[in-house]
Amino acid sequence: MIERKIKFITPEQIMSFCSTCQKMQSDVDVVNLSNRHIKIDGKSIVGLMTIKLGMPMLLVVNGADESLAEEKFAAYLTE
Repeated sequence: MIERKIKFITPEQIMSFCSTCQKMQSDVDVVNLSNRHIKIDGKSIVGLMTIKLGMPMLLVVNGADESLAEEKFAAYLTE
């Protein structure tokens, strides 16, 4: 499992992120850092569009191709 802090600045970033997630075999979730009970499936554009832009979130990738997460999601990492 890989966990990293991410942030979306524009709606276009969310759409691009979702498209990348849909191509992965791993489970990709975006978790609200202020309330860890709120978890959004990274492959769901409807769910992702509920994220407030500019808010730091936690990316959680778990599965067969999780090692590619750093490379695929580098544009969204905050650390």
